[in-house]
Amino acid sequence: MRRVVYAASFVDDADRIAQYIEAQFGAARADVFIDDLNRFCELIASQPRLGKRNHGYDTMLHGVVHDRNWIFFQYDDAEARFLHIVDGRRNKSLIAF
Repeated sequence: MRRVVYAASFVDDADRIAQYIEAQFGAARADVFIDDLNRFCELIASQPRLGKRNHGYDTMLHGVVHDRNWIFFQYDDAEARFLHIVDGRRNKSLIAF
């Protein structure tokens, strides 16, 4: 199984989302989001071909949808590197990688 690696940019993005969830719905819901995100990333690391590159964002990274967010990653035989998580409701042309 590939090792899961979270880039600092991914952690920052996930923390921002969790802070928003906490402000709106409470700390317990934010904890559920982070736990679910970690499990989801582990699943993607085991089957990275689930990601796609024709997602409409200006990047060649693989992308996959998690809830309302797009997760962007790259992988090789040894690891899956999760680089960004962005709100899928935002205008794609405004997202810079």
